[in-house]
Amino acid sequence: MKSNIIIADSQNLYRIGLKHVLKKHFNSLTITELSTKRELIKTLNNTEIDYLFIDVNNVIDIEKRDVLNINKLFPTCRIIIITCFHNEFEDEFLYKKEISGYICKNSQEQVFYEALIKIQRNDRYICNQILNSVLENNLVKQQNDCNHLTTREIEILKLIAQGKTGNQIASILFISVHTFRTHRKNIMKKTSANSTSKLVLYALKSSIV
Repeated sequence: MKSNIIIADSQNLYRIGLKHVLKKHFNSLTITELSTKRELIKTLNNTEIDYLFIDVNNVIDIEKRDVLNINKLFPTCRIIIITCFHNEFEDEFLYKKEISGYICKNSQEQVFYEALIKIQRNDRYICNQILNSVLENNLVKQQNDCNHLTTREIEILKLIAQGKTGNQIASILFISVHTFRTHRKNIMKKTSANSTSKLVLYALKSSIV
């Protein structure tokens, strides 16, 4: 694998460590280390770079839009985000086609090896730590979304998801059909669901049933 690589990170020891890991698995790499936006742009303008490993939180003067613009200006350069932690600043990168990879900085050597192999084949690579973090965040968000439903509304939503009719739910909860319909209307408004099937889907995604 003969490629030109940039490691962009203001943490000198980390750059040295990552360079050692990459060289260990790929002998014919030319690796440039840098720590500022100015150095990054200068290197990209002067050298055809194949892969850019970048910590967006640790490159001086870099902003999110700068990273996304790199792909537009240098389309052959594949961008791999490296990070100590997954946060909202970086979250958008997960869903951008301009980003080829997303790796936690404390990942095992094998992860970086697998990432380069996969990205070389034009696939995206997101390490398991990031994927797990996203799943956990989504579960918390879904739980928070449920918090704005009243206890009665959650009871009704559970019964709707179980396939109960309006008359059955009214009977089970000792309320009138009119009261059930009012609750159902409020639930649909709060969950942005416009049909029973979407209410059921919401209940499943939010672990209500």
